[in-house]
Amino acid sequence: MLHADSELSYTSSRPHFAESSLATQVCRSISQEFPVQPRIIIADDHPVVLHGIRIVLERHQMDVAGAAADGAGLLQLLVQQPCHAVLTDLSMPGPGPDGPELLAVLRQRHPELPVVVLTGARHPGLLDGLLRDGVHGLVDKSADFAELPQALHAAMAGQIFVSDQLRRHLQARDLLFPHPPAALSTRELEVLQLLTDGLNINAIADRSGRSPKTISRQKAEAMRKLGLQNNQELYDYLQTRRD
Repeated sequence: MLHADSELSYTSSRPHFAESSLATQVCRSISQEFPVQPRIIIADDHPVVLHGIRIVLERHQMDVAGAAADGAGLLQLLVQQPCHAVLTDLSMPGPGPDGPELLAVLRQRHPELPVVVLTGARHPGLLDGLLRDGVHGLVDKSADFAELPQALHAAMAGQIFVSDQLRRHLQARDLLFPHPPAALSTRELEVLQLLTDGLNINAIADRSGRSPKTISRQKAEAMRKLGLQNNQELYDYLQTRRD
């Protein structure tokens, strides 16, 4: 029986990937056996999307235990409601943490809770970063909503689910980098860290005692090694580095 103050035990940490056709301390006690009607908490800042998700999950015998429109609401629901998994958008303007910061809080407070993310990200480095952040499932926002229950079932079974389209982007990374990408130099890592901290090229040059031209070259070399094609992809990558 689920109750709000109990400890959660769940199965293994990061097992193998689920096929797309397959299908803590979270806040409460959950049996090791697969639940007959799993309780899911969902989060998205668009009411129409939340409504559609609820309909799909309930048609697949899942109980929507609560719905939130932002990070603060999601974290509050996790304190109040028993659940077996979370399905959340990653970009939700509003109160509370958002993006990678939200994932970091979920990982800290509920390390065993299966988390499935709805994402429009396409760059393989960003997708890989989300998986490394502990996400149990990545569902493409443009995919059929029928993938949602598949992803949640896989996550609760201790597997990793990735939508077909997103999987192809991840596989493209392997084609682009048949060997691991070249390691970043100390200077390149420093530039990325300062960019992550919000400094621009001129500010980094002033702080490091190097010319803006040198900083720009080190930034460009880091992007090349990471497979980032433009400043937007770099910005998205830096977002995944922020806690």
